[in-house]
Amino acid sequence: MHNEIFRKENIILDLQASSGSAALDTFAEALALQDPGLKDSKDKILKALKAREASGSTGADRVGIPHVKMAEATKVSGLIAVHSDGLDYQALDGEPVHVFFAIVRPEAEDAEHVGLLRWIAEVAQHQDFVSFAMQATEPGQVLDLLSDLATA
Repeated sequence: MHNEIFRKENIILDLQASSGSAALDTFAEALALQDPGLKDSKDKILKALKAREASGSTGADRVGIPHVKMAEATKVSGLIAVHSDGLDYQALDGEPVHVFFAIVRPEAEDAEHVGLLRWIAEVAQHQDFVSFAMQATEPGQVLDLLSDLATA
């Protein structure tokens, strides 16, 4: 499932955002490009991501998982972004967030979405995930890491 959503072109190894809000702006722009149903919805995606995070941070264990449902979405879209310095993301544990999984999905597909979030949470909690993701020098290395951890 994850290899259909997370592909090389959807991985940002050097996220340059200076704040959590700026990161969400980058994510909204990238996610809008992945789904024809969302092509003119960057601002709407950004607003939804900000509202989701305002209701409670999705950040913990140095990983953020901003995710939203959008009526216009025709498929699940996602990206992975790595921020080497880490961002203050109001994480539940107070730690900076270094790796983000951002997801936009259609309003249906609840069971599949819950499964995807559970899988991301399991991968993210692996003791080596963040450090290995931060060492990646090309997107394929992040995909290899996901595959390795998915089978571990």
